[in-house]
Amino acid sequence: MKNLLQRIRGDWQFLIVAVTTAAVGINFLIHPGLLEDKSTYAFIVNILDDAVFSVPILLGGSIGVFLFILGKRQFRSVLLVFYQFVWMILLLAYAWRAITGFVNSTWIMALAINVMIFLVALWGDEHA
Repeated sequence: MKNLLQRIRGDWQFLIVAVTTAAVGINFLIHPGLLEDKSTYAFIVNILDDAVFSVPILLGGSIGVFLFILGKRQFRSVLLVFYQFVWMILLLAYAWRAITGFVNSTWIMALAINVMIFLVALWGDEHA
């Protein structure tokens, strides 16, 4: 068990991608024709089309990429909190849509990104 926990901590990014991929596959299997239903994403698209929501997301992501390129780490914790907030809103929106009958796979990917952000905040990138 200790060996498994060490492997998870050392390679958690791959594990999350693998689990997410399997979950999306299961969702497609359970709900054939899922991608043909445009109403699934209409609600979130209407929100994201608004500059009040999209511009801060764009700026936050761009600042993170720019600071990464420059090798600056001092604002990582603030950006991780912002990223977690953004992806939690998206997760809640997509999950709510799935619960209310507009089946989609996006909640699975948003959940995986939330878990990844949490683990980066918890463990950092010492194993990268």
